[in-house]
Amino acid sequence: MVPITVTDSNGGFVYGLKKEDFTIFEDGKLQEIRQVSFDQSSLSVAVLLDTAVDGDTLRSFMDSIMVLSSAFTDNDEVEVYRFDRRLTVKLSDFTTSHEAFQKSLPVVEGIAGRRGNWGSSLVLFPELGSRWLRSLLDRNADTRVLNEALFAAAEDLEKRGPNNRKIIIAISDEQTAKSSSLRLIRDQLVRHNIQFYGVTVGMPLMDGGISPLHTYAYATGGDVYSGKTRDGMQTAFAQITELSRHEYVLTYVSNNEVSDLLPVMRKIEVQTTTPDLKINHRSSYWQYPQPEQPKPSRKKGVYSAAAF
Repeated sequence: MVPITVTDSNGGFVYGLKKEDFTIFEDGKLQEIRQVSFDQSSLSVAVLLDTAVDGDTLRSFMDSIMVLSSAFTDNDEVEVYRFDRRLTVKLSDFTTSHEAFQKSLPVVEGIAGRRGNWGSSLVLFPELGSRWLRSLLDRNADTRVLNEALFAAAEDLEKRGPNNRKIIIAISDEQTAKSSSLRLIRDQLVRHNIQFYGVTVGMPLMDGGISPLHTYAYATGGDVYSGKTRDGMQTAFAQITELSRHEYVLTYVSNNEVSDLLPVMRKIEVQTTTPDLKINHRSSYWQYPQPEQPKPSRKKGVYSAAAF
């Protein structure tokens, strides 16, 4: 099952598509789509806020809380983490109460009040250039605990109801991460069908898909939005909640087989026959070996179902 979102050139969700509007490939091999359904599941959402950013960004977040909170229904549940350069703190357990969600955030307002607009870390060449040059250009690289917060949120989401769509929304200017921990977190999100949406509030001069926000979004079928202004952040929250609530689900039976005893990560590509549409979907999944079928029982008078 592959959940996908389809948007037009204005970022709006596209309704009314059918099975013949899609093609899907797995490791380059065309797959037969068995079914296309339109899913409006309830959401389990973990909101991760980078409180090491500047005061103006935190104030923009607080001003945008009503937009985010009002997008959740009474059947959705939300938890909140904050993180900075040294620690990760859970501000709220999962709750379906809009009031409880908003009441978990006064600490953020307090941090914003004590902090001026000193500016976010400026990442010029993430993951490029010599080590000494990167350390001069971005002294804060790899110092924040975005991945630690992601790991904690993913563990929480794994325990939520199986019918809920699991979402992480991270607000951060984080641009670099150690590749080893990045791969571990990416695989954990993919394995448990958790979609990642990033709201970037930094000011990189060379932004792109090599940042952890883009890597996690691409792997899980999410997206990254700009939240450098209050209006941008509010628009990002509105689009994320709309798209995560309305998705098509493509169902197919893989025509690839695992020949070894270990699982294989399969690459997925979904295309649409309608031009100028953007499709977001998770980029891969783990295919596990099929279990051996039990042999029929030969005891006198007793036969297994497989014997017939």
